[in-house]
Amino acid sequence: MRIGFYMQWAKGSLGRAGNVIGDELYAEAMCRTLRGMPGVEHAELYAPGHRPDRDLDMMVYLNDTPVERGWARRHAYYVQNAYAGGSEHALRRFQAAGADGFAFISRKLLEIHRATGGDGIFLPFGVETSVFRPCPPSREYDFDVAYVGGDIKGEARTSRYLLPAARFRLGLYGNWALPRYNLWLRWFKTPAYRRRLAGIARGKLPQEAVPTLYSSARVNLNVTAQDCVDWDVITLRTFEVLACKGFLVTDRVAAAAEALQGGVVFTEGGDDLVEKVAYYLARPEERRAVAEAGFRYTIAHATIERRMLELLRYLKAIA
Repeated sequence: MRIGFYMQWAKGSLGRAGNVIGDELYAEAMCRTLRGMPGVEHAELYAPGHRPDRDLDMMVYLNDTPVERGWARRHAYYVQNAYAGGSEHALRRFQAAGADGFAFISRKLLEIHRATGGDGIFLPFGVETSVFRPCPPSREYDFDVAYVGGDIKGEARTSRYLLPAARFRLGLYGNWALPRYNLWLRWFKTPAYRRRLAGIARGKLPQEAVPTLYSSARVNLNVTAQDCVDWDVITLRTFEVLACKGFLVTDRVAAAAEALQGGVVFTEGGDDLVEKVAYYLARPEERRAVAEAGFRYTIAHATIERRMLELLRYLKAIA
């Protein structure tokens, strides 16, 4: 089978200034995994400026972009983003495009889709364990708390679930650079939380160093977008940290609370986050036990190989 994935962003975000595009990183991991599976002749990520140069059996669209009928015999959408306006509204746009198949990171969205006469599969994120794996600790990343990601979760969630960690030795990586207007405007137009975190942030972290950071930091943080909380999604970062035997403190999502109880520590943010980080910083044995439980769950249930086997079965069924 010849499979393509299509995203709406230009490829190469790792080498550019600005945010790293999660769609690109995950799609490349899916392609690498699929190329190693029997029956897959071709798997490649396409994007504006990098369009298919061969006939494909299946094109899987990662965003709500129009279906290009000439690219493949069949077309599917993988609804795997968070939407500021709500995924229930984005779902209508996906449905209107007339694709042959659908995959969802949210079981709740899949149920809504089926209730309106559609069909598809539940395909949560999976971690590429050949990349995200336990690494020897590095003194360079020996932080009390670490977080990788830009300012894309909104002021409310960032202020509640990330900003309180600034009182610890925080390894904050990502695109937190302040806008390039004059200092007076920068001070008055930039929210206080952003000014505080921009002063701590260390810029982009090379992607190959991320597993070492997760393995080295005493506490890793996860902040889930509100739309993913609403639609009960376990983020990819969750599994990436756990696959590195990282200790994770995360906001609560119902699916994660059910699946990962004992393998992560949940927080309500604010003072509760501060209290739990301080508690576990003082208790390395408890941290190790939690991280080990999270690692075992991830390796058994949340690898990208497991997810791509499910995707490939589905794509063959609708081809």
